[in-house]
Amino acid sequence: MLRDEIIKAIEESGFDEYREISSSDLIFDEAVFSSCAENKCGNYGRNYSCPPLSGDMEENKARFLKFEHGIIINKIVDYGEFYENYATAGKEVEKALDHLRKLLDDKPVLVAGAGGCRMCKECAAITGEPCRFPDKRRYSMEGSGMDIVKMSMKFNMTYNAGNNRLGFFMIVMY
Repeated sequence: MLRDEIIKAIEESGFDEYREISSSDLIFDEAVFSSCAENKCGNYGRNYSCPPLSGDMEENKARFLKFEHGIIINKIVDYGEFYENYATAGKEVEKALDHLRKLLDDKPVLVAGAGGCRMCKECAAITGEPCRFPDKRRYSMEGSGMDIVKMSMKFNMTYNAGNNRLGFFMIVMY
């Protein structure tokens, strides 16, 4: 059964928490989607999996809502007192997510995480070329308009773990 394979892959990839949900439980917010235009992460208009190149809010929502079920997953990382572990923490999350994607590569799922797609060293959007892997594009939860903070509260998951630890959220839709 697909659900069991996904849960096994999540556990094998080293995530700290997960919750099974229905796609109707997803929380989308136009303010989250619109905040991408402020380009704080540097991906706005420079990554095919981020706004505005990923589509408008309704297109991004539809990408997730075409699935009936989802599993929200969380990796809690230590940033350090003055964010000195920021790069290491990010790599830890990316490593776990890449491992999960590898385990689920041949499954009919959508795996989304934090930030834009990083399949290519430099996204083809920067040079105006077409996406090199349109069927494997990696979408951002926030870039799709999901309100991670509200969802973490709704499903009783750890967002701020205290002691300079923070939860990074990803989702597998199936």
